[in-house]
Amino acid sequence: VSIVLSNIFVGCGMVLLLIGLEQFVGRKGFMLHNWLLQIIFGAAMAYYTFIQPNLAAREIAISANIVIIDFQICWLLFRGAPAALHKFTRIAGIALSGYVLVSFIRMVLLMVFPPAAGGFFESGLVDSISLLLYVGLSSCLTICLIIMVNARLMQQIQVQEKKFSSAFHSSPYAILLTRLSDGSIFEVNKGFENMTGYPEKEAIGKTTLELGIWVREEDRMKVMQRLLKMQTVQNEEIDFKKRSGELFCGLYSANIILIENENCVMSSISDITEISQMKERLHAMATHDGLTGLPNRILFDDRFGISVANAQRKKQNFAILSVDVDMFKSVNDNHGHPIGDLALRAVADRLTGTLRKADTIARFGGDEFVVLLGEMEQREDAVRVAEKILDEFRKPFFIQEITLILHLSLGIALYPDDGMELNELIRKSDAALYYVKEHGRDNYQFCGSLTSV
Repeated sequence: VSIVLSNIFVGCGMVLLLIGLEQFVGRKGFMLHNWLLQIIFGAAMAYYTFIQPNLAAREIAISANIVIIDFQICWLLFRGAPAALHKFTRIAGIALSGYVLVSFIRMVLLMVFPPAAGGFFESGLVDSISLLLYVGLSSCLTICLIIMVNARLMQQIQVQEKKFSSAFHSSPYAILLTRLSDGSIFEVNKGFENMTGYPEKEAIGKTTLELGIWVREEDRMKVMQRLLKMQTVQNEEIDFKKRSGELFCGLYSANIILIENENCVMSSISDITEISQMKERLHAMATHDGLTGLPNRILFDDRFGISVANAQRKKQNFAILSVDVDMFKSVNDNHGHPIGDLALRAVADRLTGTLRKADTIARFGGDEFVVLLGEMEQREDAVRVAEKILDEFRKPFFIQEITLILHLSLGIALYPDDGMELNELIRKSDAALYYVKEHGRDNYQFCGSLTSV
């Protein structure tokens, strides 16, 4: 049993070696015939062991099996492997060629000079030499396979290092490597030099704090806390400072990596200043009036929500003022729309200068403005603001050597006395505004009374 099983294991081991080497060189062969061969070989070993014991027949079968399988392995290593791998596979192929040669010679000699029938426990010259050669070739093959695999791994490591080095130094992004222990920089790329203005020799050995790259220390602290907790930071918009003192907006990412058994931080910064400025411009266009630069309805709605939250938290009131320029159509009719546009800008500027920073003034269209007076203690606060606005607008405007008198009409609605929703408050302040226009203009009116003040 040990004779049969041990030789079957040897045959199957050679087939598995062939499969493993095919995977190593990136090929996938057809193995069914080799497994069928092992079944035939096992049957032959069992026959010449149990039914008709014959040592010479078993040794010839073993040698033939080795020749067939190892010849396929040699062909794979010499011819089937990609040309780039030949320098790795050739040395193992030479060792396996020795197996094929020794097994073929042994098989021929056993056919020509079969061992004596009674010499089961006697080692002939052919077996002794074959055994010595097999042991030596097995040692050589083991060493060759180790060298082949390690050489392939080293080549892959070198290729990856070249790829990393090429990507690191040719990247348009600023990339720097720092030690996690003390934050000192030990490598930067050309992108870092070009983006920040710091040459490599000036950056190496210093920390980013010493270079003054961070505009705000709290940004760095936030990044480091997240990095230590999550091991990575991705796509954070942060303001950085160049060597010249110029600020730029960067998209910052970082990962903790292991380099020579030391935790390091690989950071990358992409200059998105233009994109950030474009976003700001688009946001301003979406939330501000194009003519006057005042907030539009979208931003006003947002400010209203903030005022409601503050009023509920602080138990305070606020007011909505509907503002309309009296007889503004005559300005366009008498002086033209360009003067009318300049007049609207002047109106917006004077309104803005009259109000507090906490208040919001928006242009809803034409000569219609809406004011949000925040943090009011009492009704008289709105009265004082309304009277101040009216007094300011009784002063003349001087626009391109044209003197204009632009009075205002104001309608006032109080939160929460006159309503809780913005649309309701604007509707009521508009009603008060129309009342003023119908009763002489250049005045203000609370919607709650609708009586002239």
